[in-house]
Amino acid sequence: MSEGLRICVDSNEASGRRDIVNYLRLAGFQVDVQKLDVCDYVVSDRCGVERKSVGDFLGSMRDGRLFSQAGDMARVYEKPVLVLEGSLSRAFSRSRMRPASVYGALASLALDYGLSVIPTVGPDGTAVLLHRLAYREQVKEERRVQLRSVRRDLPPHQQQVFLLSGLPQVGTTLAEELLGVFDSPFRVLEEFASAEVRVSASGKTRRLLGALADVRGVGPVIVGRVQGVLNGSYRELCELGEG
Repeated sequence: MSEGLRICVDSNEASGRRDIVNYLRLAGFQVDVQKLDVCDYVVSDRCGVERKSVGDFLGSMRDGRLFSQAGDMARVYEKPVLVLEGSLSRAFSRSRMRPASVYGALASLALDYGLSVIPTVGPDGTAVLLHRLAYREQVKEERRVQLRSVRRDLPPHQQQVFLLSGLPQVGTTLAEELLGVFDSPFRVLEEFASAEVRVSASGKTRRLLGALADVRGVGPVIVGRVQGVLNGSYRELCELGEG
Protein backbone atom coordinates (compact mmCIF):
# COMPACT_ATOMS: atom_id res chain seq x y z
CA MET A 1 0.00 0.00 0.00
CA SER A 2 2.91 2.37 0.64
CA GLU A 3 4.90 1.47 -2.47
CA GLY A 4 5.65 4.63 -4.43
CA LEU A 5 4.71 6.97 -1.58
CA ARG A 6 7.12 9.81 -0.85
CA ILE A 7 7.56 12.17 2.07
CA CYS A 8 10.00 15.00 2.72
CA VAL A 9 11.27 15.44 6.26
CA ASP A 10 13.12 18.39 7.74
CA SER A 11 16.68 17.43 8.68
CA ASN A 12 16.34 18.67 12.28
CA GLU A 13 13.07 16.78 12.69
CA ALA A 14 14.61 13.62 11.22
CA SER A 15 17.47 13.78 13.74
CA GLY A 16 15.12 14.25 16.67
CA ARG A 17 12.45 11.76 15.62
CA ARG A 18 14.29 8.83 14.10
CA ASP A 19 11.48 6.54 15.24
CA ILE A 20 9.02 8.28 12.92
CA VAL A 21 11.47 8.25 10.00
CA ASN A 22 12.22 4.55 10.58
CA TYR A 23 8.51 3.72 10.63
CA LEU A 24 8.00 5.50 7.31
CA ARG A 25 10.96 3.76 5.68
CA LEU A 26 9.85 0.35 6.94
CA ALA A 27 6.38 1.10 5.58
CA GLY A 28 7.92 1.51 2.11
CA PHE A 29 8.13 5.29 1.84
CA GLN A 30 10.80 7.12 -0.12
CA VAL A 31 11.97 9.45 2.66
CA ASP A 32 13.81 12.58 1.51
CA VAL A 33 15.62 14.32 4.39
CA GLN A 34 16.58 17.94 3.79
CA LYS A 35 16.35 21.38 5.33
CA LEU A 36 12.79 22.61 4.95
CA ASP A 37 11.90 26.29 5.12
CA VAL A 38 8.36 25.56 6.32
CA CYS A 39 6.95 22.60 8.29
CA ASP A 40 8.51 19.35 9.49
CA TYR A 41 6.97 17.11 6.83
CA VAL A 42 5.63 17.63 3.30
CA VAL A 43 3.20 15.03 1.94
CA SER A 44 1.97 16.80 -1.21
CA ASP A 45 2.07 20.05 -3.16
CA ARG A 46 -0.66 21.47 -0.94
CA CYS A 47 -0.11 19.77 2.43
CA GLY A 48 2.68 20.60 4.86
CA VAL A 49 2.71 19.18 8.39
CA GLU A 50 4.20 20.70 11.53
CA ARG A 51 4.63 18.36 14.51
CA LYS A 52 4.65 19.81 18.01
CA SER A 53 4.66 18.07 21.36
CA VAL A 54 2.28 19.77 23.75
CA GLY A 55 5.31 21.13 25.63
CA ASP A 56 6.75 22.67 22.48
CA PHE A 57 3.31 24.01 21.58
CA LEU A 58 3.01 25.85 24.89
CA GLY A 59 6.59 27.09 24.60
CA SER A 60 5.95 28.44 21.10
CA MET A 61 2.93 30.30 22.44
CA ARG A 62 5.11 31.96 25.09
CA ASP A 63 7.92 33.06 22.79
CA GLY A 64 5.71 34.11 19.85
CA ARG A 65 6.89 31.45 17.40
CA LEU A 66 3.50 29.80 17.07
CA PHE A 67 1.63 32.38 15.02
CA SER A 68 4.67 33.32 12.94
CA GLN A 69 5.00 29.66 11.93
CA ALA A 70 1.26 29.41 11.33
CA GLY A 71 1.37 32.44 9.05
CA ASP A 72 4.17 30.94 6.98
CA MET A 73 2.34 27.62 6.71
CA ALA A 74 -0.89 29.31 5.63
CA ARG A 75 0.90 31.36 2.98
CA VAL A 76 2.78 28.41 1.53
CA TYR A 77 0.41 25.44 1.78
CA GLU A 78 -3.26 25.21 0.88
CA LYS A 79 -3.86 22.45 3.47
CA PRO A 80 -1.53 23.08 6.44
CA VAL A 81 -1.72 20.60 9.30
CA LEU A 82 -0.51 20.94 12.87
CA VAL A 83 -0.02 17.65 14.72
CA LEU A 84 -0.38 18.19 18.46
CA GLU A 85 1.39 15.29 20.12
CA GLY A 86 0.69 14.31 23.73
CA SER A 87 -1.80 15.11 26.47
CA LEU A 88 -2.95 18.72 26.88
CA SER A 89 -4.59 18.00 30.23
CA ARG A 90 -1.31 16.65 31.58
CA ALA A 91 0.53 19.69 30.22
CA PHE A 92 -1.94 22.02 31.96
CA SER A 93 -1.06 20.47 35.31
CA ARG A 94 2.62 21.23 34.73
CA SER A 95 2.20 24.68 33.23
CA ARG A 96 0.98 28.01 34.55
CA MET A 97 -0.77 28.78 31.27
CA ARG A 98 -4.52 29.15 31.50
CA PRO A 99 -6.50 26.54 29.52
CA ALA A 100 -8.62 29.34 28.07
CA SER A 101 -5.49 30.91 26.53
CA VAL A 102 -4.42 27.60 25.02
CA TYR A 103 -7.83 26.82 23.57
CA GLY A 104 -8.01 30.40 22.30
CA ALA A 105 -4.73 29.85 20.44
CA LEU A 106 -6.06 26.60 18.95
CA ALA A 107 -9.22 28.41 17.84
CA SER A 108 -7.12 31.12 16.20
CA LEU A 109 -5.02 28.54 14.33
CA ALA A 110 -8.17 26.98 12.90
CA LEU A 111 -10.23 30.10 12.20
CA ASP A 112 -7.61 32.75 11.41
CA TYR A 113 -4.93 30.64 9.75
CA GLY A 114 -6.88 27.70 8.37
CA LEU A 115 -4.73 25.06 10.07
CA SER A 116 -6.15 21.61 10.72
CA VAL A 117 -5.06 20.72 14.26
CA ILE A 118 -4.91 16.93 14.73
CA PRO A 119 -4.04 15.42 18.13
CA THR A 120 -2.00 12.22 18.48
CA VAL A 121 -1.06 10.30 21.61
CA GLY A 122 2.64 10.13 20.70
CA PRO A 123 5.20 9.53 17.94
CA ASP A 124 3.66 6.18 16.95
CA GLY A 125 0.33 7.84 16.31
CA THR A 126 2.01 10.69 14.44
CA ALA A 127 3.77 8.22 12.14
CA VAL A 128 0.49 6.47 11.30
CA LEU A 129 -1.21 9.83 10.69
CA LEU A 130 1.57 10.91 8.29
CA HIS A 131 1.16 7.59 6.50
CA ARG A 132 -2.57 8.18 5.99
CA LEU A 133 -2.15 11.81 4.95
CA ALA A 134 0.40 10.83 2.30
CA TYR A 135 -1.79 7.97 1.07
CA ARG A 136 -4.85 10.20 0.69
CA GLU A 137 -2.94 12.97 -1.07
CA GLN A 138 -0.71 10.90 -3.35
CA VAL A 139 -2.92 7.92 -4.13
CA LYS A 140 -6.53 9.05 -3.76
CA GLU A 141 -5.99 12.67 -4.87
CA GLU A 142 -3.08 11.86 -7.23
CA ARG A 143 -1.04 14.80 -5.97
CA ARG A 144 2.74 15.02 -6.00
CA VAL A 145 5.08 16.08 -3.23
CA GLN A 146 6.12 19.66 -3.86
CA LEU A 147 8.34 21.77 -1.62
CA ARG A 148 7.56 25.46 -1.36
CA SER A 149 9.50 28.28 0.26
CA VAL A 150 8.73 31.53 2.07
CA ARG A 151 11.92 33.20 0.88
CA ARG A 152 11.38 36.74 -0.34
CA ASP A 153 14.74 37.07 -2.14
CA LEU A 154 14.06 34.64 -4.98
CA PRO A 155 15.35 35.73 -8.41
CA PRO A 156 12.56 37.01 -10.70
CA HIS A 157 12.27 33.86 -12.82
CA GLN A 158 11.85 31.73 -9.68
CA GLN A 159 9.26 34.19 -8.37
CA GLN A 160 7.32 33.59 -11.60
CA VAL A 161 7.42 29.83 -11.02
CA PHE A 162 6.43 30.30 -7.37
CA LEU A 163 3.49 32.50 -8.37
CA LEU A 164 2.06 30.01 -10.85
CA SER A 165 2.75 26.95 -8.70
CA GLY A 166 0.24 28.31 -6.19
CA LEU A 167 -2.63 27.76 -8.64
CA PRO A 168 -4.81 24.67 -8.06
CA GLN A 169 -3.02 21.49 -9.21
CA VAL A 170 -0.15 23.50 -10.75
CA GLY A 171 3.14 22.51 -9.13
CA THR A 172 6.65 23.64 -10.04
CA THR A 173 7.03 21.25 -12.99
CA LEU A 174 3.82 22.34 -14.68
CA ALA A 175 4.51 26.02 -13.90
CA GLU A 176 7.85 25.75 -15.69
CA GLU A 177 6.15 23.98 -18.61
CA LEU A 178 3.58 26.77 -18.89
CA LEU A 179 6.24 29.48 -18.76
CA GLY A 180 8.22 27.64 -21.42
CA VAL A 181 5.22 27.84 -23.73
CA PHE A 182 3.75 31.26 -22.89
CA ASP A 183 6.89 33.01 -21.52
CA SER A 184 5.25 35.18 -18.83
CA PRO A 185 2.84 34.62 -15.91
CA PHE A 186 0.51 37.24 -17.36
CA ARG A 187 0.17 35.30 -20.62
CA VAL A 188 -0.37 32.06 -18.70
CA LEU A 189 -3.17 33.63 -16.64
CA GLU A 190 -4.71 35.12 -19.80
CA GLU A 191 -4.81 31.66 -21.39
CA PHE A 192 -6.41 30.10 -18.32
CA ALA A 193 -8.97 32.90 -18.09
CA SER A 194 -9.98 32.58 -21.76
CA ALA A 195 -9.75 28.79 -22.13
CA GLU A 196 -12.91 26.98 -23.23
CA VAL A 197 -14.01 23.55 -22.08
CA ARG A 198 -16.53 21.97 -24.45
CA VAL A 199 -18.93 19.42 -22.98
CA SER A 200 -20.35 16.63 -25.14
CA ALA A 201 -24.09 16.38 -25.78
CA SER A 202 -24.29 13.49 -23.33
CA GLY A 203 -22.46 15.50 -20.69
CA LYS A 204 -20.07 12.63 -20.07
CA THR A 205 -16.92 13.97 -21.74
CA ARG A 206 -15.20 17.34 -21.74
CA ARG A 207 -12.65 18.63 -24.22
CA LEU A 208 -10.27 21.54 -23.73
CA LEU A 209 -10.00 23.99 -26.62
CA GLY A 210 -7.27 26.56 -27.28
CA ALA A 211 -3.54 26.87 -26.75
CA LEU A 212 -3.58 25.25 -23.30
CA ALA A 213 -4.73 21.99 -24.87
CA ASP A 214 -1.24 21.54 -26.29
CA VAL A 215 0.50 21.86 -22.90
CA ARG A 216 1.38 18.52 -21.37
CA GLY A 217 -0.38 18.01 -18.05
CA VAL A 218 -3.17 20.58 -18.58
CA GLY A 219 -6.72 19.30 -18.98
CA PRO A 220 -10.33 20.36 -18.38
CA VAL A 221 -10.21 19.64 -14.63
CA ILE A 222 -7.19 21.87 -13.97
CA VAL A 223 -8.57 24.63 -16.19
CA GLY A 224 -11.91 24.51 -14.37
CA ARG A 225 -10.28 24.78 -10.96
CA VAL A 226 -7.95 27.60 -11.98
CA GLN A 227 -10.81 29.52 -13.57
CA GLY A 228 -12.76 29.09 -10.35
CA VAL A 229 -9.94 30.84 -8.49
CA LEU A 230 -9.39 33.55 -11.11
CA ASN A 231 -13.06 34.41 -11.64
CA GLY A 232 -14.48 33.74 -8.19
CA SER A 233 -15.68 36.55 -5.97
CA TYR A 234 -13.33 36.98 -3.02
CA ARG A 235 -16.19 38.04 -0.73
CA GLU A 236 -18.39 35.10 -1.74
CA LEU A 237 -15.54 32.62 -1.36
CA CYS A 238 -14.78 34.02 2.11
CA GLU A 239 -18.43 33.59 3.06
CA LEU A 240 -18.39 30.00 1.81
CA GLY A 241 -15.26 29.32 3.83
CA GLU A 242 -16.91 30.66 6.94
CA GLY A 243 -20.14 28.75 6.36
